[in-house]
Amino acid sequence: MPTSRYRPAARAAVRGFSLVELVVTVVVLGVLAAIAVPRFANLIARSRLSGSANEMVALLQTARAEAVSGRASATVCPSANGTACSATIGNRWIAVMTKNSVTTVLRDSTMNSAITIKPSANLLAGANKFTFTPNGFSAAGANASGTVRFCAPNLPGENAIDIGAIVGRISTRRLTSTACDVPAEY
Repeated sequence: MPTSRYRPAARAAVRGFSLVELVVTVVVLGVLAAIAVPRFANLIARSRLSGSANEMVALLQTARAEAVSGRASATVCPSANGTACSATIGNRWIAVMTKNSVTTVLRDSTMNSAITIKPSANLLAGANKFTFTPNGFSAAGANASGTVRFCAPNLPGENAIDIGAIVGRISTRRLTSTACDVPAEY
C-alpha cells in the first residue's frame, strides 16, 4: 500500500478566522478608537497650549537675563517679520535688545496657530510690549505689570494659561477661560 503525505487529520487542525470572529474584532477596535480619538485630540490641544506658553516664558526669561547681563533694555513683543516689533498681537513673538543704538534679536518664536493670544489692559496700553530694564525689572508701557493669555478655545476644562511679568518676576497660572476672554492683571 503506497504511503501518502496527505493526512486528513492534519488538514482539519488548520483553521482560519470565521467571519463572525473577524466582525467582532473589528467592532471592538472601532469602539476603542471612538473612545480614544477625542481624548487624543484633547491631549494634542493641551500639548499645543503648554508648548506655546512655555515658549513665551522662555522669551521673557531670555529678555530678562540678557537685559541684566548686557546692561541694556530688552523687549518681548509681537512681530510680523521676526526682526521688528509690531503693535498687533499675533502668533510670532520676538525678544530684542537695544544697546548703543544697535537692536539685536535674541529669540524669535512662532506660537501654534490653534492657540488664541490675548493681552491684558496694561499690555495693550503698552503697545503689547514687555520691557526689561538693566536691573531686571519689567514694565508693560507705563505699568509695572502685564499679562498675556494663551487659550485653546475648544479644549474642555483648564483651557488657558496666563503669563505675567510683574516687576521682573515671570509667573504662570493655568485656568479655565470661557470664550478666551481678556486676562486680568496679576
